[in-house]
Amino acid sequence: MKGPVGFAVGALLVIWGALPLVPAAWGIRFGAPYLVFFSMAVLGSAAFFVLLNWGPVRQPESPAMTFASILLVYVGTVGGMVWFGNWYYPQFETPRVAAPQAAGESAAESRGRAVFLNPSFACFACHTIEALGIRGGQRGPDLSNAGKQAESRRPGRSAEDYLLEAIVDPWACFTPLPASGLVECQPAADAAKTYPQLMIPGLKERMSEADLKDLVVFLRSLKGRP
Repeated sequence: MKGPVGFAVGALLVIWGALPLVPAAWGIRFGAPYLVFFSMAVLGSAAFFVLLNWGPVRQPESPAMTFASILLVYVGTVGGMVWFGNWYYPQFETPRVAAPQAAGESAAESRGRAVFLNPSFACFACHTIEALGIRGGQRGPDLSNAGKQAESRRPGRSAEDYLLEAIVDPWACFTPLPASGLVECQPAADAAKTYPQLMIPGLKERMSEADLKDLVVFLRSLKGRP
C-alpha cells in the first residue's frame, strides 16, 4: 500500500497501537481525545494529497473565489478539528462553583469543592473528578478516588497530611501514575524527572490556611463513585 493511503494506515496503526502503550511512569497519557485528534489530522492530511492528485481542478475565476476556496478548506479542516475538540472537551467552559452539592456533603467539603472549582487556583484545569461529574483537565490524574488512595500513599502518616503535602510541596514525594502498579509515594530524588513537576507552583502562598484545610477535607471525602 503506497501513497497517502499507505501513510494514513501506517500512522493510524502507530496512533492507536503504539501511543496507548507508552509507559505510565513517563508521566505522559494519550487518552481518547488525543488519539481521535491525531487521527483526524492524519486523515485530513491524506485526503489533501489524494485530492491534490485527483486531476485538473478548475481555477477560481476571481480573487474573491480564490479567497472563498481557501476559507472553505480552512474551515473544513482546522475548524472541524477545533469544533470536535471543543465539543468533546470544552476549552473555555469554566466549571461553576455553584455545582449541585452532593448528598451528605458537609459544609467544609462544600467549601473545599468551591476552592477546587475556583478559577484563581485552577485545580480543575488539570484534574477531573468523574465520580462527581466534574469534568476538568486531563493533564493530571482523576481525583475521584483521591481520599481512599491517600490512606496508603505515606505509610505512618495520615491521609490528610499526605494530601496537604501533595498540594503545598508536590516535589517532596513522587506518586506514580495508577498504571505503574505502584501504590506508595516514592522519594522524589530528581524532581525534574517526576510527575509532580506538573503541579502549579505557589499554591501555598495563594491559598489561605482555611482554603487549604477545606480543600484537603474535600479531597479526603473522594472515595470513588457513590
